[in-house]
Order: sequence, then structure tokens, then C-alpha cells
Amino acid sequence: MRKLSPGAVLLLVAAVGCATKEETSIKIYVQQKLYDKAIAQGGQALLKNPSNGDTHYFLGAAYYGKDGDLKQEAEGYADSSEVYMRQAFAHFTKAKELSPGSWGKSVDDNIVSMFGRHFNRGVIASKKGDHAIAAAEYALARVADPENYQSYYAHAGSLWPLASAAKSKGDDAEFTRITDALITDLHEVLKLNPPERDVKVNTHTTLGEVHYKRGENEEAMKQYVKAIELDPENYELMDTIGQRLYNLQDWPNAIKYLDESLAIQERLNLIDTDDVETLNALAGAQLKLGKREDAIATFDRLLKLVADDPAKKANVLYNIMVTYYKAGESAEKDGNADVAKENYNKCISCGSDLLKLESTRPEIFQVLGYCRRGIGDTAGAARDLKRFNELRTQSSSAR
Repeated sequence: MRKLSPGAVLLLVAAVGCATKEETSIKIYVQQKLYDKAIAQGGQALLKNPSNGDTHYFLGAAYYGKDGDLKQEAEGYADSSEVYMRQAFAHFTKAKELSPGSWGKSVDDNIVSMFGRHFNRGVIASKKGDHAIAAAEYALARVADPENYQSYYAHAGSLWPLASAAKSKGDDAEFTRITDALITDLHEVLKLNPPERDVKVNTHTTLGEVHYKRGENEEAMKQYVKAIELDPENYELMDTIGQRLYNLQDWPNAIKYLDESLAIQERLNLIDTDDVETLNALAGAQLKLGKREDAIATFDRLLKLVADDPAKKANVLYNIMVTYYKAGESAEKDGNADVAKENYNKCISCGSDLLKLESTRPEIFQVLGYCRRGIGDTAGAARDLKRFNELRTQSSSAR
């Protein structure tokens, strides 16, 4: 991959040796920036000697110069620029092939400069939030140097907000069209095999996100897994995968990735309140599989994170209550009275802690009433269920 230069500079090197009239004229016209005349003379020169590296080089320079004369705001700018870039790249590469000793370095330098001209314009447009113009410039950078992965990568990045905007408008056809192009770009990045691991990881991750948004879940997961294989300590990506799998109701695999994400963070001492959603999803997936003890352990971890937030703490305690109640109910149905009462009592104990934080939520008293009934406390059950009905009536009246 050629290195990207900060600016676009047309590099000319004086040629040596014998030259025809046309070959001499094209060099002079390029130096005078009379690019149309240079191109005309170059065409004549190639008719006489199609294998002349000098002619190809100066034709490349002429087309590059033509591109430089274009104004971004002009009508048909992108189409004209693409034509000139293709011609410039074709002639430059032919010059390098025919006369590597004379033109190899100059060709590489000019291609880098062509690429840089449009890539840098794309960067400027991206910073301004003008993603359509950025996409057009990055597309031209691809033409200027098809072997540089950075333009494909950047072009894909500029297409993503455009695809999201189309999705928000409900324009599914436009969303599909844009994401088709985006996917093609990202696969080209991988084909060009960038040296940076982060680029490869981000490419696979973005492919995963795009396929997920398109509803292509199997392909999305393949891309996510490839990203993890390259970056096995990426706990943020594991969390994303876990959340995606949770949404797809793939509970076992959701648990696997959410657990792994949290384990890495714990090892690095990074667990904080940002992980509340992760723990909630993990507990939810565990409950879906009937793993109530695991879910309660996860809820206990949550309590530590939300200890200073009464509303969130109350919500976690309520979830623990319900989990104990359902565990008791399940044990009772299985004829295991002792286990059932043990869970009902834990539910009641948790409910007592919850009422210190929140005493007007009807559902708390409903669950408490069911649990008291389960342990044979009929009076307590009647009292709690009465309170449940009172609060529910008040709530309905308020609405």
C-alpha cells in the first residue's frame, strides 16, 4: 500500500534520450499546464509508439492536471473527475510497468498525491457532517488508487450515516442500495489486508452491524465472531454481541458473550454503572432458561452497582422478589414444599427491604400476598392482597 501524503503535488521529472516531436510536445504542454493539448499530442505519440513509458507518464500527468482544474461545485464534477482519475491511474501504472527505473518512484508519488487530493477533501467534508460529499470524494480516492484500503474504509464510514438516515425515513430500498455498496467496500478492505489489527476488527464489526440491521442475523454473527477472534479481549464487542443475541432470543449464546464481557471487565477492574444494562440482559437471559439461582446472583451484582440510586435499587429488588416467588411456585408444583417455603420466605424478606424504598407499587403487595399464602400465612396474605387492590384502584383513578 502506498503511503498517503498530506497534499497533492504534481511531480515531473525531466526525461532523457531521443524523443519524437509528439513526445517532446506532450512534456512541454504538461509543464505549461495545457493539458488538453498534451493529451492530444500523447494520443498521437502512442499511435507511433504505444510502448513508450515516457508518453504514458506525461499522459498520466496531463489527466491528473485536468482533475486539478475541476471545481468541486461545478456541475458534473464527480463524473468528470472519475474519468480523469481512471485515465491518470491507467497511464501512470503503464509508465511504471514499461519504465520502472525512470518513472517508478514518480508514478508512486503522483498516485499518492492524486489519492490524497480527494481523500483529504473527503475528510474535510466528513468533519462538516456532509456525508454525501464525503462519500463522493472517498469514491474518487478509490479510483485514484484502487490498491489503497483507506478509501474503501472511509467510503464505507461515510455511507453508514446515509444508510441510517434512509432507514429512519422508512426508505428500505435506499437503505438496501446504500448498504449493498457499504458491504462491498468493507469486503474490499479485507481483501486488501490492511496491516492494522484495529482496522480489521472494526471492519468485521461494522459488517456485523450492517448485516444485523438488514436482518441477516447469521451473517452478522459470523462477522462479529471474526472480530472477536482478532481481538479476544474486546469486552465492548462481546457485550454488543450478547445484546444482539438477547434481542434474537438466543439465550444460551447471549449468556456466553455477556458473561465473558463482564469477566474481562472484572479482571481489569472496570465494572461500573455503565454495566447495569449488561447485567440486566444477563439476568433476563438466565431467567428465560430457568436458571433462577444464576439470575439472583446476577441481580445481587446489580444491587452493588445501583446501591446509591434508590429507584434502580428498588427495581432490582423487585426483580429478585419475583424470581424467588417463581422459584417457590415451581418447587410447590413439583411437590417440594420445603424448597417452596424457603424461596417464599426469601421473597418476603426481599420485599420487606423493598418496601423501605417504595411502598406504593401495587405489584409488590401482590407478590408478597402470594408468597405469604405459600407459607400458610393466610392473614398476612389477605392483608397484602387487600393493599394491592387498594393501590391498584388508586392508580386507575389517578389515570
